Amino acid sequence: MEREQLSLHMNGGKGQRSYANNSSLQRTIIRKTRSILEETITRLYCDTFPNNCLKVADLGCSVGSNTLLVTSNIIDIVDNRSTQLNREPPTFQFYLNDLFGNDFNTIFKSLPGFYERLLEDKGHKFSPCFINATPGSFYGRLFPSNSINLFHSSYSLHWLSQGLIEEEKMDSFNIPAYKPTVEEIRHVIEEEGSFFVQRLEILISPWYEGINIEGGDGFFVNGNVRAEYITKNIRAVMEPLLSTKFGGEVINELFIRFKKKIEQIMEVEKLEGATLVISMTKNH
Repeated sequence: MEREQLSLHMNGGKGQRSYANNSSLQRTIIRKTRSILEETITRLYCDTFPNNCLKVADLGCSVGSNTLLVTSNIIDIVDNRSTQLNREPPTFQFYLNDLFGNDFNTIFKSLPGFYERLLEDKGHKFSPCFINATPGSFYGRLFPSNSINLFHSSYSLHWLSQGLIEEEKMDSFNIPAYKPTVEEIRHVIEEEGSFFVQRLEILISPWYEGINIEGGDGFFVNGNVRAEYITKNIRAVMEPLLSTKFGGEVINELFIRFKKKIEQIMEVEKLEGATLVISMTKNH
């Protein structure tokens, strides 16, 4: 299992095909759901907010600017709430979690610039912020009991494209995916009993969401450009896993065919994805 987890990661680095440069869709979703994050932190503040240190775990942090965008958002929200309630902001301890193959080095290299911007924005009066990596699967235990105040997790994508491979290999490659209804999710959470659901809703977005964040709706962008954008995003997520299974020599042709397929589909239907947004608090 540990060996398989080494190939489960996004494309690292900062190149053209890296996840860092092909994750604007995920960035847009993070921005759209910030209000729910604010609501959750405000509730935490009113209930059991720590006086000294706020410990936050970001599960599936991946790599790129989105990782530290989440960190920055949480710091901003807590800073605003502290000012409103006339409290001293807590010290921050962030645990960035992803599987062992994740490109944590790229995150670490971006930290000096992040700390510098934080200092410029907040000033010396602001409490210290410590950032650590916690590699491993969050399906197992990562932290001691009751040691984390806030868990955050945003966006996990699983894609599969076909072509240029032996049928036997294709048949042996499977990423099981099940898309439950909101009611099913609520039932599972309530039946398990550890958490109370504060918010549970679905955010519908086109696959090309984020393609032209500054300039307007991506729908008005040329179809070929939209297909290229979608393909790059999918490749940044799936390339390491597909290369491990089928070999790197087929990857370029595979995604050329994938792009053509996306263009064909977009001519007859609207490609949309559903993002589940859940806010829960631990039952006492």
